[in-house]
Amino acid sequence: MADEIKAAGKIKAAGKKIRLGQAVRQVTVDAGLLPKAAGAAGSSASAKPAEGTARINVVSPVTPSVLAMRKSMKLQTAKAQVAKVTAAIDAGSVPADEAKALVLAHLAKIAGTSTAAEKLYRSQHLDAFGGRTPAQLVRAGELRALLVHLSAAMPAAKA
Repeated sequence: MADEIKAAGKIKAAGKKIRLGQAVRQVTVDAGLLPKAAGAAGSSASAKPAEGTARINVVSPVTPSVLAMRKSMKLQTAKAQVAKVTAAIDAGSVPADEAKALVLAHLAKIAGTSTAAEKLYRSQHLDAFGGRTPAQLVRAGELRALLVHLSAAMPAAKA
């Protein structure tokens, strides 16, 4: 349907794809029917009404089945990404900068801010790892064990 509308010349898609679940039409309406611009909100009541015509896009809402499909596709994509990262961690093939970012994200959830997370990353000695810091553990390639330790510490930090 979207292709038929574009083919009829009623609407020009400026580099954007028209979603299949949405029927789009461009119609001409009396400009006086449209809401006033945000800047004109403070104008006096004696202001002249808009004259002429304006072209607007009419978009129908997406059906619930399409919304459910999009949600399941996003969930499936997220699960695939998590599986990919988990596989990289297990294989030990996570680059150092990405490993640091991952650990800092976990520490930010525990500490509350990224600044505090950075301080914990560099200076918090972990007794479970012989007094080494998370930075030392990441450099040593012990990312998996560190993430397991931090995940176990998260519920205790929220309680």
